[in-house]
Amino acid sequence: MPEYPPPDQYPPPQGQYPPQGQYPPPPPGDYPGQQYWQESPKRRGLAITALVLGILAVVALITIVGAIVLGVFAVLFGIIAAVKARRGTAGGFGMAVAGIVLGLLALIGGVVGAIVIWGFFEDHGGRDYMDCVRDAGSDQARLDQCQRDFEDRVGNDLGVTLTPAPTN
Repeated sequence: MPEYPPPDQYPPPQGQYPPQGQYPPPPPGDYPGQQYWQESPKRRGLAITALVLGILAVVALITIVGAIVLGVFAVLFGIIAAVKARRGTAGGFGMAVAGIVLGLLALIGGVVGAIVIWGFFEDHGGRDYMDCVRDAGSDQARLDQCQRDFEDRVGNDLGVTLTPAPTN
């Protein structure tokens, strides 16, 4: 087997490569890759935030307040994201619009739900209950009586008997 000298003892190649940093410019002419330019991706953070808040707002319809709060933020973030996308300074216009739509649906659902619940509360003696609790102050016996009267009224209005949970 032949023996080879260590790499640092090889002579440098002659005439094949120009000295480091002295490469000649490319020859003139049009090359397909010469004018290639890629636009950096546009940031879509606000649009994604609006969409996620809109989805959460619709899910939060079961809590009414959550739907209203998250819906307001979804609409605000969606409008900001849509304006930026229209100006060309951000991306995600479709996600922004979806966030706005979902936020508005949650807002409308939350407001309608609040109106229905408040109407039910008013129709079944809710204001009387609140007045009774306010007048009772810190008297626990009177507070218990207010609760029993309210439960009796709701039970009579709805035709159901509200019974306490059995205790063992």
